[in-house]
Amino acid sequence: MFAGAALAVLGVASLSAPELWVRPWVPAAVGLIALATLIALGSGRLGSRLAPASLPLVPVLDLLAVVVLHADAEIPRNVGLLACFPAFWLGFSQRRRGLVITAIAGLVLGAGMALRIPSTEGVVLTANSVGAVLIPVSLIGAAWLAQRYTEHLERQQAALLQREQERGALLQQHAADGILLDAIFETVRIGLVLIDASGKVERINPTLRDHPAMQGSGARAAMLDATFLELESRRPIRRPETPFVRAARGESFDNDVVWAQRPGQDLIAITVSSRPLMVDGDFRGSIVAVDDVTSYMRMLEDRDEFVALVSHELRTPLTSIGGYLELVLDEELPEHVVGWLHTMRRNTARLRALVEDLLIVGEMARGELRLEVERIDLRELAQDAVALLAHRARRRGVRLELVDGPSAWADGDPRRIAQVIENLISNGIKYTRDDGSVQVVVTDDRDGPTIAVSDDGIGMEPEEAARVFERFFRSAEARASGVQGAGLGLWICSMISQAHGGSLRFTSRRGVGSTATFSLPAAAQR
Repeated sequence: MFAGAALAVLGVASLSAPELWVRPWVPAAVGLIALATLIALGSGRLGSRLAPASLPLVPVLDLLAVVVLHADAEIPRNVGLLACFPAFWLGFSQRRRGLVITAIAGLVLGAGMALRIPSTEGVVLTANSVGAVLIPVSLIGAAWLAQRYTEHLERQQAALLQREQERGALLQQHAADGILLDAIFETVRIGLVLIDASGKVERINPTLRDHPAMQGSGARAAMLDATFLELESRRPIRRPETPFVRAARGESFDNDVVWAQRPGQDLIAITVSSRPLMVDGDFRGSIVAVDDVTSYMRMLEDRDEFVALVSHELRTPLTSIGGYLELVLDEELPEHVVGWLHTMRRNTARLRALVEDLLIVGEMARGELRLEVERIDLRELAQDAVALLAHRARRRGVRLELVDGPSAWADGDPRRIAQVIENLISNGIKYTRDDGSVQVVVTDDRDGPTIAVSDDGIGMEPEEAARVFERFFRSAEARASGVQGAGLGLWICSMISQAHGGSLRFTSRRGVGSTATFSLPAAAQR
C-alpha cells in the first residue's frame, strides 16, 4: 500500500516537474521503496525471519525513502505524510522500539523542513513551518496509536484465551462429573428414577429396571400401572398423592414408605425419597430413590402376628385372674393382705389394658378394624370422657376442664371415637405436672367437628413430636419420668382417625406443654 501511494504521489508530481527524475534523490527513494517491496513480497520463510529481527527492515526502508525524498527541495512538503504508513506499521509490530524509530524519523523530517524556513517565503514558508511540527507529531501519533491498539488487542486476545481455557476446563469438569454421575447412577444398589419437568420418566437405573416386580413389561409402563397403598391401612393412595406424582410436582421428601402392587404381582413395600433438580432457579425434573423394604415389613408383620397371638393367649388367663381377685377381695381379710390384692388387681388391669391395645394393633395392622358408624355428638362423648377420668385428675391435683360450647355432630363409631378422646385426655393427665391443668375444647365449623386437648406439662422437642404416632415410640422425657405406657395409644388413635377419614395432629414445646387435635368430617345431612 505504501509503495502504491508513494508512486502515485511521485507520478502526479512528475507531471508538473518531469526533471524530478533527473535529480538523484527521487530515484534513490524509489530504489529504497522497491527494495522494501521486494523484501515484503519475498518468500514467507524469508519474511518470517526478517519481521521479528532486531531492525524492522521493511518499514525502516520506507521511512528512509521518505527522508530521502525530503532531501529534494523541489518535492512537496506534504509528501512527508507518506511516512504515516511505515510509522503505523512500526508501532503495530515493534511497539516501543517502533515508536522510538518513528520519533527519530519524524524529528529528522521536521528538522529538514525547519532548516528550509529561512530560505523560503509565501506558501512554501507556511508549508515548511507547519510541516516542521505537523509531520513529526503525525508520525509519532500514528505509531503511538498503533502501539496502543495492538496492546488493547493483545489484552482482549489474552482475556479471550483465558476464558476459552476456563471454558475448556469447565467442560472437562462437566464431562468428568457426568461420567461420575453416570457411574453412580448405574452402580448404586438402590433404584433411581430420573423424571423430567413434565413428569415423564427419562431414565431408570439397572437396580430398579431389573427388579422382579418390573418384569412382564417395560420399566416405565410398570411404574405407570402400579397401585400404591398406605403402609398401615393399605388403603389406595389417591393418584395426586402417590410418590412419583409428588416428585413430578417438584416436592422434596424422605423415606416415604408405601405398598406398591402391579396386576399379577405380589405386594412390595418400598421407601421413596425425592429431590427436585433446579438449574438457575428453574425446575428441570426430579431424582427419585426407591428401595425395596418388603422383607423388613414382612418381618414386622410376623412380629405383629406373634404379638397378637401371645396377647390373645394372655387375655383369657388375665380375665380369670382378675375375676378371682374380685372374689377374694369380697372376703374378710387382714388389711395388709387387702393392700397386696389391690396392688395385684391394679397391675392385672394394667396388663389387660396392654393386651387389649396389642390386640387392637394386630387388628389394625391386618386391616381388620371394623366400624359401627352412627350419628354422634362429639361434645357428649367428651363430657363422658371427662367425667370418667375426673377421679384420675383429682388424684394428681390436675385441673381437668371441658370448655362450654355447642354440640358437634359427626358420623362415626362411638366406641372408637370415645377411645380416642379418652386416650388424649389420659395422656394430658399423665404428662402434665402435678397441680397442672388439662383443657378440652370442642368446636364445630363447616369443615367438621374438632376436639383439642391441651396440657401444660413436660412437652417435648419438635423432632420427638413428629414421631409420636409411631408404634412403641416414647419420648426421652417420658421414659425418664417413669410414667407408665407402651407407646401405642397415639398410634391407635391415629389409625382410628384415618379409618373415619379424619385427622390427628400433635404439637408440643418442651417445658410449655402439648396439644393434640382430633378432627372428623362433618356429619352427612339427613
